[in-house]
Parts: sequence; structure tokens; C-alpha cells
Amino acid sequence: MDRRAFHILCQMLKSKGKLSDNKNTSVEDMVAMFLSMLGHHTKHRVIKADFGRSVETVSRQFNAVLNVVLMLHKELFKKPEPILEISNNNRWKWFKSCLGALDGTYIHVNALNCYKVRYRSRKGDITTNVLGVCSQDMQFIYILPGWEGSETDGRVLRDAISRRNGLRVPQGHYYLCDAGYSNAQGFLAPYRGQCYHLTEFRHGPNPNTPKEFFNMKHSAARNVIERTFGLLKGRWAILRSRTWYPVKTQCRIISACALLHNHIRR
Repeated sequence: MDRRAFHILCQMLKSKGKLSDNKNTSVEDMVAMFLSMLGHHTKHRVIKADFGRSVETVSRQFNAVLNVVLMLHKELFKKPEPILEISNNNRWKWFKSCLGALDGTYIHVNALNCYKVRYRSRKGDITTNVLGVCSQDMQFIYILPGWEGSETDGRVLRDAISRRNGLRVPQGHYYLCDAGYSNAQGFLAPYRGQCYHLTEFRHGPNPNTPKEFFNMKHSAARNVIERTFGLLKGRWAILRSRTWYPVKTQCRIISACALLHNHIRR
């Protein structure tokens, strides 16, 4: 995050989130400590030494900034914008009225021993299955962390749709998704049993059928969500390995990282 984005974020947290200086710490220091812990996966005792604050103060300010960032989700989440008929974008012009793409990703969590079986993914890691929905310009429209790593992507999506403030797809619009999801109203999946991944076309023959051609274009556009997840994890080190926070706090951190990702890309 550059200086401009940092100062804009601080002003937003002050004006819209009502975060204020206290006797010992300015808002700028609070945000700097918060970003340092997210960006470098820094422990509280390291922040204590770097900023000259007690561990208790570091913990309290971290949670204060986390709460305010999450309060600003309506400001920071991207509003979906459909692909127009006149679009000439090589990736997206094939998908008129499309709002973006969605997929799931696994992020390591610190689950209690009694819950580890539920959070164990098919690769054997203790993770949460995170649903992410992004726009064509790699900003998050919606994110849902918290589901156990053993759950399927389709189950997580059904939960997101059923929530009162969950994922909504306007009539006549849709999101691109991979074959792990059902091809249903509002969600467009590729043809099954056909070549799909870009590497198959890059290192193999050109598409021979209309279904293969559709899958190639679908994969090229839907790849935006995989690149967005990669950028998210690359920017915030706290998402790349298991943390000492409980699962509930970790899920809130994942949402905050997605919101900050959007802020940086604006």
C-alpha cells in the first residue's frame, strides 16, 4: 500500500468509521500496526518492539481497526457492473451481461482439535473454504469465509445465496464458475467432458468443436478470480499460513483483507 492509499484509508476510517486517536496512539499508528500484522504476519510482541506499545495495546488496537474496516464493507466492496453489448474486451466480449466470476479457495486456520476433522480439506490441510466473487477488474464483489475445508464449493455457494445479506444475482445477469458448481440460473459453468483449462489449449491443438471454443473463452474470462485470489494471498502474508487467531477471528481477517485489496486497487 502506497502513502496515498494509506492516508485515504486513515481518513475513511476516521470520517466514516468513527475511528479516533486516543491518549497513547494516533489513528495512523493504529492502521500501521494493523497493516503490518496482515501484510507480514507479524506477532504482537514484534509490533510491541517496533511501535513501543504494550502487547495489550497492540491487541486492542488491532481489533478496533479490524471492526471498523469490516463496518465499511458497503463502501469497499465493488458494485457489480455487467458486460455491455458494445464491449470489445477480448476476454469478456463473449459474455454479455456477465457480472464477473466466482470460485472457492482454501486458507489455513487454527481450528480446535475437536473440529479439525471438519476443517480438513481433501489435501489433508486444516483450512476454511472461502467463496470469492470478483469483478472483471479483479475487485471483490462478495466474499464468504468460515465454511469447513471438507465442504464442497457448491454447498458454500448455496449458503451464500440463501443468506439474508448474501450473494444476489440480478435477473438477466450471471457469474462465470467452474465445473465444481451447477450450471443454473445466474451461474454459467463450462461444458463437462471437454478440454477446459488454458494450458490444455496452449500446449495442445486449437478448439475443434463449438463446445471446446466456448470452454476456452470461458476459462480465459473466469481465470480472473484465480488471479484475484493469488494477488490477495500474495499481498497479505497472514493468509498464506496458519495463524494463532481462533477461526472466527481469522475469518473476519480474511474479509478485511479482501476489503483492503479493493481499496488498494481503486
